[in-house]
Amino acid sequence: MAKNLKAIKSPSDRLSLSNCFIVNEADFPSEEIQHVKLRDTGHRTQEYIYSLLKTVEIKAGFVGVSLIQRKWTNIALNQVLEVQPFKFPPNSNLNSITLEADFLQKSRVTQEPYDTDKMSEVFVDQFCNRAFSVDQPFVFTYGDKKYLQLMVIKMDVLDPKKALASESNFELVEVKKGVISGNTRIIFEKAEGSALNLVGKSKGKSATQSIINTEWDFTKLGIGGLDKEFSTIIRRAFASRLFPAELTEKMGVKHVKGILLYGPPGTGKTLMARQIGKMLNCREPKIISGPEVLNKYVGESEANIRKLFAEAEDEQKKHGINSGLHLIIFDEFDAVCKSRYSYGSGGTGVQDSVVNQLLAKIDGVEQLNNVLLIGMTNRKDLIDEALLRPGRMEVQVEISLADEPGRLQILEIHTRALRENNLLSEDVDLGELAAQTKNFSGAEIEGLVRAAQSNAMNRFLKMTTTLEIAPDAVSKVLVRQTDFYHALEHDIKPAFGASDDDLEYFVSNEIIRWCPMIEQIISDGKLLIEQTKVHDSSMGPVSVLLEGPVGAGKSALAVNMALASEFPLIKMCSPESMTGFSEQAKCNSIKKVFDDADKSELSCIIIDDIEKLLDYVQIGPRFSNMVLQALLVLLKKKLRKGKKLLIVGTTSCKRVLHDMGMVQIFNMVLHVPGLSSLDQLITVLKEKNLFEKNELDKIRSEIGQRKLWISVKKLLILAEVAIRTQPSSRVKKFISLLEAEECLKDFT
Repeated sequence: MAKNLKAIKSPSDRLSLSNCFIVNEADFPSEEIQHVKLRDTGHRTQEYIYSLLKTVEIKAGFVGVSLIQRKWTNIALNQVLEVQPFKFPPNSNLNSITLEADFLQKSRVTQEPYDTDKMSEVFVDQFCNRAFSVDQPFVFTYGDKKYLQLMVIKMDVLDPKKALASESNFELVEVKKGVISGNTRIIFEKAEGSALNLVGKSKGKSATQSIINTEWDFTKLGIGGLDKEFSTIIRRAFASRLFPAELTEKMGVKHVKGILLYGPPGTGKTLMARQIGKMLNCREPKIISGPEVLNKYVGESEANIRKLFAEAEDEQKKHGINSGLHLIIFDEFDAVCKSRYSYGSGGTGVQDSVVNQLLAKIDGVEQLNNVLLIGMTNRKDLIDEALLRPGRMEVQVEISLADEPGRLQILEIHTRALRENNLLSEDVDLGELAAQTKNFSGAEIEGLVRAAQSNAMNRFLKMTTTLEIAPDAVSKVLVRQTDFYHALEHDIKPAFGASDDDLEYFVSNEIIRWCPMIEQIISDGKLLIEQTKVHDSSMGPVSVLLEGPVGAGKSALAVNMALASEFPLIKMCSPESMTGFSEQAKCNSIKKVFDDADKSELSCIIIDDIEKLLDYVQIGPRFSNMVLQALLVLLKKKLRKGKKLLIVGTTSCKRVLHDMGMVQIFNMVLHVPGLSSLDQLITVLKEKNLFEKNELDKIRSEIGQRKLWISVKKLLILAEVAIRTQPSSRVKKFISLLEAEECLKDFT
């Protein structure tokens, strides 16, 4: 039977916390009436079920309703309510109830852990046999004046049709209302944005959001050729962050705190770090360059480091394991994180203090689990080793030069606007350009596209007294394949490509194959090139030493071999390029060539005139032991997996290098001879077309059976001098020059 009762405040705080309607026993004398339904009076959109608490502390005809109950049910004080008894159907005892929890009073926020297992016991003790509904808010007191505001977000019961079946077949059914029993499982979840620190097995899955933004695409982010590197970063740095915090806490997982991106300039390290911030559902990334941290005032540099981590520290104190991720991007990382004990540093200075402060913040006493630091550098070797151990910058990813499919991706990204606006000619073959841009970095490929665009626009510029644009330029400008070819030939050269300027000097003329030994050297060079491509990198580089007299053509043969390899990186160490260098500078220059080769999949290094690099002179004798030791180490250096290197050395002092222990390091030694017969000399002169046929016959007659020895280089110089005299005396002059240089002697 329905009752009309006037709503008043609950008689006491104790009764208010019971989550019941407080009534006088005279209004509901029957013990069977335990719950009532608040009837819809026209302005409420749902029915509300509450348990009854009968007491003499309230007069008959009144019902005590707490503040939180009045807000939820839209009840006003002194309002007459029509309530009627409500009886739950069978099987209304809840199997589980999930509650969202937060502090009732925000002024009493604390990081003190709340044990959900103990809270569950207290909850069942307080609310056993009480009715609850989904979305119902109420107050729960736990311990000494610890008030929590709870809201029901989910409830379920056993399926009544299968409740009596075997345990393996039971099913759960979600319900909107039910009754707490002694066997009900209580699950607590922290409200979104709450600082409540829940611990224990009765803690439910907090509302989590995947750290990886599902709506991202590499090409849309402007990144190409780095799919493998991204996969490595996601697997190593973000995999643990994809799982709920509760699971990682149970597993004792400590998230990766630091990533180091290293590699050659222009390969996309900074771009990748910036775009990672867009991929992640994290706080606004903090981007700082290494030199910006340093300050001339004492302590300011360390304070700048502390500021970077301040927000992350505050949030972790408030939200614990559910704190959001804070991303710090540190460009030019080596500028402030150089090794504290590097040569000549003495282990003191501002940079040492900065490194110490950074170490303390990343992995100090108060460890942060909500920070990801991304550092970028071109010089990993300069970074303090303490920063590179596990627990700090433990994920180290090399951002190297892109392979051919990667270069194609980069070209597609940088020509996308041209394609979409029909400004790219149909004859442009990006696949062919990708094949021709070996060892181009991403920045260099972008520069290539810009150069091609400039070439296309340049066709419509008229250079008179002023620069004028052709009237039809806007409608006719089109980037063609020839624009890219011109840019490749004249505008953009890869930093890790062939040293064209150095090499062209040696191959300005074709190799003269004046004897079978020269043919054999060229043939052996081709075999060495093929061996390099399939060589096991763990066994070190493939190396060959070309030795022979001065002017025999060793350098030309070495360059010819290098160019025949068509390797993307060809570098030359020559004495000319290091004139005036100190021993230390010369060692650094040679090491840089080998370091550059380590960044390319296929490389060739020419070490020309090794004895001159060593500053060797016969008077003394004297040589640079520092450079010698550097070469001995670098020639035997093990290669990284997937890297192939061919080393071609030249020398005119094989015996000296043998005594220094260098000849033995080379895999093969090939002798380049000088000319020692009349037929060889005539072959060279014919090849270069320096004398007429009758003059060649006269030279053959003049030399006859005399003893001959001369290098190819000297022969060509003497012949070119002789042909500049009168035609009638050219042969006589040539023979006299050979005799003067002691290249031609009579047999004694």
